[in-house]
Order: sequence, then structure tokens, then C-alpha cells
Amino acid sequence: MDPLGARSPTVDIQTLPCWARGPEPLLETGVGGELQPDTSISSPFPHRKDINNKVILWKGDVTLLNCTAIVNTSNEVLSDKNTISESIHLHAGPDLKEELQKLKGTVRRFLEKHGDTIETVVFAVTDLEEATYVRLMPLYFPRSLEEEKRSLPFLPADVGNAEGEPVIAERQIRILDKPGIPSHEDESDEEHLELEYIGTHAFAKMEGDIDKQRRLILQGQMSEAAVQKAHQRNYNRWLCRARADDLSGVASLKALYQTGYDKCGRTVVVIVGRNIPVTLIDPDKALLYFIHIMDHIAAREFVLVYFHTLTSEHNHPDSEFIKKLYDIVDVKYKKNMKAFYFVHPTFRSKVMTWMFTTFSVSGLKDKVHHVESLPQLFTFISPEQIDIPPFVLEYDARVNGPYQYSCPSSPDL
Repeated sequence: MDPLGARSPTVDIQTLPCWARGPEPLLETGVGGELQPDTSISSPFPHRKDINNKVILWKGDVTLLNCTAIVNTSNEVLSDKNTISESIHLHAGPDLKEELQKLKGTVRRFLEKHGDTIETVVFAVTDLEEATYVRLMPLYFPRSLEEEKRSLPFLPADVGNAEGEPVIAERQIRILDKPGIPSHEDESDEEHLELEYIGTHAFAKMEGDIDKQRRLILQGQMSEAAVQKAHQRNYNRWLCRARADDLSGVASLKALYQTGYDKCGRTVVVIVGRNIPVTLIDPDKALLYFIHIMDHIAAREFVLVYFHTLTSEHNHPDSEFIKKLYDIVDVKYKKNMKAFYFVHPTFRSKVMTWMFTTFSVSGLKDKVHHVESLPQLFTFISPEQIDIPPFVLEYDARVNGPYQYSCPSSPDL
């Protein structure tokens, strides 16, 4: 019992401001500026004032709240060593056994389905956590239609099922009464699809424990096949985002485009180094645009032509970005890229390329060809099959002498 006249440390939830009445912060998007939402896509978490009135973001000790129950991310018996678990044990006494764990997206789905039975949900955070929650909560609890639209591009690709729980394909197992044998002629299309799906999921393929596989991935002990599956899932997430995001700003640079075919019939893709403002462009936007353009091209054999002509230090992506791109892209890129023509290299760029392909991505080394002049490039690709920027033509004519081209360059470049 509190001493007479002393102020009780207990916090009454009714005195805390609800999330709906808080200010709407600007979402952080990095160097590339604010992402433009796709108005054709509806948010899985639309603006709902009734839900926002039930949610509170409060910085303080969760054990001091005057509430029905508290939820803490911990182990099953709250025995892990952290201040919140210790405070819960201190205030709850020795009879405490278990706590359920639900967060953000799960809480949102729970309120949508069972909001009538819940008066208020408080996210109690520390000083270190507050900024993260302020940034992420608008994604799941937008306070206006404008905030809902601004938040949409930042939602993860997988927002879970109707209950807010993560969806794991390997756990979507249904065993039919008589697999492969339809019992009625008037079965629905969904039932027919189920029969076609037999033998394709993890259970039918006799794959191992999926939870164990995920744990081994984190520990770096997965088999090559399992690592490839995880890599494919990651690439698919980037691809979905590349198809949804507004990349018109990167496209306007004309730094990457498809042209004709080389003398072996392979698609030619051009990269113009001088058109890449490394210090001004968002690296993720550049990576997304590369995936957006190249995904369908990489399904067949192709070659890359990189014009290093008249580039400066402001046009050179760092090795970390190139390594990240190489690690993210699908295996078809590496398999079907047959050559990388490095046009007008400098001594420094040759050294950097050798070091990068030797120590970072050794699989690329044999595919890189340094091309000193356009006539040398034309031994691999006919002039009429490649659109060359005018400044590249002028530079090559000045350095290597004039050359009679059978086709003029594209006026748009």
C-alpha cells in the first residue's frame, strides 16, 4: 500500500492520449525522397478511426499500467534476463506462469475481428524503442486516408493472413480423404486445384522440418538447395517491390536500356556510366529499377555493354552496392549473362575491376572484356544493333579516330 499522501505510481490508461489524436510524422524514405503510392492498390490496413481510438503508444514501464493484462515478448516463462521480465515478476508475484505474445500486424487483425471486446491496447515502449514504433505504427494504424496512402509502399510484401499471422507455404498442408480421386463430378474449382497441388508441397516431398531449416539458414549450415530456395524468396520480394514502386525518376536518367542483339543473337543491354548520379540517386531505387528492367531479359541469354566514357568519381557505384546487386539477383542473371563489355576503361577502372572480380565475385571474372574503342566493340555487336550516346561517339572519334557508322545513334540518348 502506498504511504499516506504519496502519489501512486500506477498509470490510468484513460489519462493517456490515443493514437488517433497524435501527429502524423513524415515517413523516412532515404535519399530518393518520398515514395509515390500506387493508387490502383488498396492498403491491407485501411484507415479506421474506431481502431485508432483503441490504440495508445506510450513511453513508460508496462508493469505500471492499470490494465487487465500485459503482453511481453519473451520466452514462455519470462525467465530471460531483461528489465521488463524482471519488473513483471516483481509486480505480478510468484504465481505468474505464461504470457501470450502479439505485436503490430497481429494486434491490428485482432482488433478488426474482436475490437468490440477490447477497450484499449497500449504499446508501452522504452526510449530506444519509441522512434521505431512512431515510424512503423502508421503502416498498420494509419490516422488518415493520406497517411494510409503514404504508408502503402513501405508495407512488407508478406503482411500475414486474416489473423495477422505469418503465412508459411510449407505449413499449408491439407490431407484429403482420398488423394487424387475426386468423389463428386460437381466439385468446385478450388477442390480441383487441391488435387493438382498434391505432391508439390513440403509434406508430400518428404522435406525436413521447416523450422529446423530456417534455424540452420541463420546459422549458415543449410544445404545448397535450401540456401537457393531462401535466395529465390528474397529475390521475389525485391521483384514484387520493383513492380509496385514508382521508378520513373530513375528511368528518366536513361542509364539502363535494352537495344538490339549481338552477333550470336543475344539481347544487348546498355549501361551508361555518366548518366548515373551516384551521390543523388537512392541505391535501393537503382537496384529496383535494374531488377524491373532485367527480370524478363535475364530469362534468356544476354550481354551487358557498360560505357565508362567520361565518367567521374560521382558516377562510380561503390563495390558494396555492386556486390549487393550481384547477391540479390536471381541465378538466371548469372547463368544467362554471357559477356560484360567494359568500354573505354581507364587504368584505375581496370585495376578496380580486377580486384572486384578476383576477390568479391569471382564468377564474373571470365565474362568481363575491356574494350578500348568502338570498332573493337563492333566485332561483337554490329553498329546498327546498339544505340550509342552521342558523347561516346564524339569521344571515340577524338581519341581513336573517325569511324564510318552504318547507323546513327539514338537521338534520345
